[in-house]
Amino acid sequence: MSNSQLKQSLRDIIPTLEGIFPTEVISCADTLYLLSLQQKPVLANRAEIGRYHICAYLAAEKYQEALGLPEPSLTKIPLQPKVATKLLDDFRENLLFQIRSATSTPRSSPRKAKSTYSTPISTPTRVRDSQATTNTPKISSPLKRLQELRDSTPKRQKPSEFKDVESPFNPKATSQSPSQSSQSLPSKKPVLYKYDRKHVTIVDFISFANNFFVPSTITPRMVETFLVHRHKFAKKSEWLLACGMVHAAYTRINHTLLLKMGAKLQLNNQLFQYQKGGLMKKNMQLWNDIVDDWIKQEPWILDLEQQYMYQNLSKEESKLSQEKEARIGPGWELMADFGAMITGDILYDSNHQNDYYDTWTGRVLSQL
Repeated sequence: MSNSQLKQSLRDIIPTLEGIFPTEVISCADTLYLLSLQQKPVLANRAEIGRYHICAYLAAEKYQEALGLPEPSLTKIPLQPKVATKLLDDFRENLLFQIRSATSTPRSSPRKAKSTYSTPISTPTRVRDSQATTNTPKISSPLKRLQELRDSTPKRQKPSEFKDVESPFNPKATSQSPSQSSQSLPSKKPVLYKYDRKHVTIVDFISFANNFFVPSTITPRMVETFLVHRHKFAKKSEWLLACGMVHAAYTRINHTLLLKMGAKLQLNNQLFQYQKGGLMKKNMQLWNDIVDDWIKQEPWILDLEQQYMYQNLSKEESKLSQEKEARIGPGWELMADFGAMITGDILYDSNHQNDYYDTWTGRVLSQL
């Protein structure tokens, strides 16, 4: 394997390494290349172009932790990712296994002790040349070269300091005992938030009322009524009360618009669309009438009626009182105050009821 091709392959595999390449990595890559030529002289799938890079990758991977090398890049191998991964696995199983077995087995014959003898006085250059020639061992095979490489390789040492990058995803750990760390950092389970369809928050109620353009002066008073009576819907859904209250307010504010055909149906559809309680439409309509009859004496309901329905309240009240007196007859209110159980409101078979019916039918027939 040529030295230039070997260094270029290592430069491709470890592009972030600064300085010269370690001799251990170069020697290991060269040995892997020679062993691969002995065992697999021809690579399948036209992978011969990546033999240098495969050997360089395995050598860099082998000495990554021992020498503190950067992580080798698999994308720099000039092969398809599937072919490169397959070749790396094959070379690890066959070539690196032979390297480990060669470095782990003891040598068959120990080295002979060097004989000490006196040498004649010579120049410094000649002494260095003679030492270089006598100390350099002759290596005849790749396995013996690996043995020599094992002796010259420094022992694996743990790096004293690791370069850490400050980031929110990589917080630095402080030196604490296991008991302190367990107390200071309790295990947190992921919290799953689920929307509660049964209960209505104040924010949801105000947003629901704003969808139907309820005046801002009326909405806080509606919230007070809702908070007082929400406990009555503990076994049901609080959205029934919310829909009924908004329905009661909307029908009084827009009573003239609801006289058109299909306006009430459209109102129910919008109530069903904006509610978040998963109600049934028919059940919602039933509870709208129940809640409307239940809260019709609330002060904010009376104020809505006075502001939007009756422009002159005294005139309307006098009209209603006359209508009631004509229907039930005079004196029945006094009897109700005395505790009478049967009043004109439920007593239909009477002379006053018959006169009232005749008057009402005559008024209707005259308008036709």
